Amino acid sequence: MTAFAYPFTALITIAALLLYFVVTMKVGQARIKFNVLAPRTDGPEEFLRYFRVQMNTLEQIVLFLPLLWLAAATVHDGLAAAIGLFWPVGRTIYARNYYRNPAKRGPGYMVGIATDMALLLISLYGIGLALFSSFT
Repeated sequence: MTAFAYPFTALITIAALLLYFVVTMKVGQARIKFNVLAPRTDGPEEFLRYFRVQMNTLEQIVLFLPLLWLAAATVHDGLAAAIGLFWPVGRTIYARNYYRNPAKRGPGYMVGIATDMALLLISLYGIGLALFSSFT
């Protein structure tokens, strides 16, 4: 058996995917509670809150996961995971606040975006180092 180079990043990936699974299941529960049958995506405002949390999480995970893995591969597994841990935490805050009052979603959203930005900068740093070292 070979050693896996990115175990911490893999754990954060699983955490993000579990979070997405949970918000997806909540949409299913909201469909039943508010009688919104598939394939409809409209309904009472309370249903729309659950639906938007899921859709926004899907939109954001597409940005987060590649940045997480680029940071791990170009700089360090532990550093990428330590920073990446903030993303599912931020998304959890986002979801809880959005379910109650969409106007309160900002803090959780900002945690997620700040995490993405940090991972982007770390990835660019690692890629820059790799490019520089290939020329020297």
